[in-house]
Amino acid sequence: MLLRLLTTCLCALAFSASATPNMLTIMPELSNGFVRNYNPFRTDSIATTKDFIYEYLYILEDEDIHYRLAKKCKLDSDLKGVTLTLRDGIKWSDGSPFTADDVMYSLQLLKDEPKLDYDSLGDWISTIEKRGQNEVYVSLTRPNAQIAQKFASLVVVPKHHWKTINNKLDYTNPNPIGTGPFTNIKAFSSNNIVQCRNALYWQINELEVDCIRYPMVRTNDELISRLSSGEFDWASAFIPDIDRNYASYSPNYHYFHQPSTVVSLMLNFAHPNEEVRNVIKDVRFRRAVSMGLERDLLIDVALFGQGQKASFASGLEAKFDNWISDASAEQHLYYIRYHPEAAMRLLDEAGVKDKNGDGFRDLPSGEPFHLSIIAPVGWSDFTSASNITSEMLRNIGLDVRAIPLPFPVYIDRITNGNYDIAITNYFSGITPHLYLDSTFNSKYQTETSPRFAQHKYHDEEVNQLLDAFLLTTDKKEQIKIINKLHLIIADQQVTVPLYYKLNTVEFTTSRFAGWRMKKNGKPNVPPIWYTERARLIQLLELTPVDPIIFRDQLSRKFNAF
Repeated sequence: MLLRLLTTCLCALAFSASATPNMLTIMPELSNGFVRNYNPFRTDSIATTKDFIYEYLYILEDEDIHYRLAKKCKLDSDLKGVTLTLRDGIKWSDGSPFTADDVMYSLQLLKDEPKLDYDSLGDWISTIEKRGQNEVYVSLTRPNAQIAQKFASLVVVPKHHWKTINNKLDYTNPNPIGTGPFTNIKAFSSNNIVQCRNALYWQINELEVDCIRYPMVRTNDELISRLSSGEFDWASAFIPDIDRNYASYSPNYHYFHQPSTVVSLMLNFAHPNEEVRNVIKDVRFRRAVSMGLERDLLIDVALFGQGQKASFASGLEAKFDNWISDASAEQHLYYIRYHPEAAMRLLDEAGVKDKNGDGFRDLPSGEPFHLSIIAPVGWSDFTSASNITSEMLRNIGLDVRAIPLPFPVYIDRITNGNYDIAITNYFSGITPHLYLDSTFNSKYQTETSPRFAQHKYHDEEVNQLLDAFLLTTDKKEQIKIINKLHLIIADQQVTVPLYYKLNTVEFTTSRFAGWRMKKNGKPNVPPIWYTERARLIQLLELTPVDPIIFRDQLSRKFNAF
């Protein structure tokens, strides 16, 4: 460990000697090697593509809205249209003006080419109309009180460039033209990326970070080692015993835990094996799996205590407890608590018994019943959780093995239905609707849909209730709908909620100040992940500290070895 830290520290010191003093080193995503892909419509693009090259119209953060390319978004009183008012004076990084035509073109792309439409915004667009130089009006296909969340995900691209591209989904966009702060790709290799400031950035006077550096890191364990050496300014990594393995290395190393979404087991309702599929579709089996898991022990061992036990059988986040009545919450709580004897009785009732005496339960036909839980390689909390979950399920007689997979393979297996059980986290929104819709609406079960609803469970009443939520702005009516959804999903135990993940954010004050704080003085730094749009707001608040002080600090650390 000492030698590894020394080697990493030498690399960091060598880099700092020649680097721009106010270069911010970040870790938005683990990688096995970078491919120069800055296509914002692709899910495999570089993790610094959005926000830093392509900005959004606005950023939603809890109850706050941070306007970016837009300065106003207004929903019609009948919920059937949206007026977008754009900022004046913004330019693309090639000097061309940013106009309403770019927004109209980007919206039309989603209608014309659904494969580019990751968030299904195009489904809601009826017509697009230019009303003045900086105003766009969008009429909706149907009313939607929550449409602002959809428009917040719109990627705006320059019409003059993208209209020349024929196959937009295959295009890697190696030399991107954006409105964001870091459009200048200064260095790019398979193991290191440096993006520097856009000289035409519309907030250039507020930008004090010259460049962002994104090194390749393959695994969470490697990231922990390099974090503790001081290489990274900002990361979001699960670190076991974080005080000992990170914070104790320097008074400038800071972290905090941010409550996040649920982590659940997702079972494949469309399993290619008919008998396995029938077992998985039996709610008794899913409840048995849930009750066979000792969640407190799982959190203590796999997460080193960095998690909270799931409190809703539907997987709703704890922060939405005021949306669910006490009676609704209690009704299915039993099934997400540890009851191994009851779990084994349910398995017996479902016909999943040990019929050959080998200690493992078989399918009702007597055929062996082997299951696997897939998790992404490098996500050490997920891989640990899947290993321990597998052991717990073997204790109730299920032959389950954990299989770590490279992230692209993990996604491909889920999307194509080539899995038994997968462990996954989910989206988090400002209302419960985002989680419930993205996880249980069957329209998100296509080949191009995200992984979250790929369990292939289908309930038309659930779909209708999710749509009904969008038709009202009445909070009481919304709460009523959410309670109905919760009860249906909990009653069916569609997924198996495990725990609420605590996102850990690490940041160092060695090189930059301006990290966001709450009024009580506690950190409020968003994760640097590509899904966390508030990361741009945080970056614009950073200011470099004296680089001489930093070099002295790093030299002292080096000499200590």
